[in-house]
Amino acid sequence: MLILDLDGTLFDTSARWGECEKLAKEKHPIFWRNSSMFWECYQSPRFMNLDKPKWDVITFVQQLIEEKKPEVIAVVSGRSEKQREDTLKQLSEIGIEPNEVVLRAEKDFRKDHEFKSDVVRKLKEKYDQDKVIAIDDSDAVLEYLGKEGEIEVIDAKKIAKRERKENMNTL
Repeated sequence: MLILDLDGTLFDTSARWGECEKLAKEKHPIFWRNSSMFWECYQSPRFMNLDKPKWDVITFVQQLIEEKKPEVIAVVSGRSEKQREDTLKQLSEIGIEPNEVVLRAEKDFRKDHEFKSDVVRKLKEKYDQDKVIAIDDSDAVLEYLGKEGEIEVIDAKKIAKRERKENMNTL
């Protein structure tokens, strides 16, 4: 089973973050990041059109799928259910067709590593999978999933660095 994250892993969401930050700072100049306005903006479809595919990671994932041929591909993201339609469109546009897309429920305020560890455990049971490869950009998520046993974790940040290094070596 292959578990994929979205924001920071398959997509660069810094432009969406920036737009929501601007709006929140107008209303809450000091505590903008803790304002519900910021998170409601970021967890809405409003600026998702600004997200950019991270092709180095996407290419790595496509090669991994080709080589390992996982029975199950699941996207597990802290994105809100309100973003499902746009998320499915984004995944289609980059050519990734998961068996499941699990997004955070509206009132789920758990930390990302708690949410994702719980979801991965449930997916392993549901699909009767022993071996899992998880790709994420969060150090905390990678650490917690790595403790789960039989989960190989891959840091998306290192994929990008490896791609740049390989490209530099070919010049």
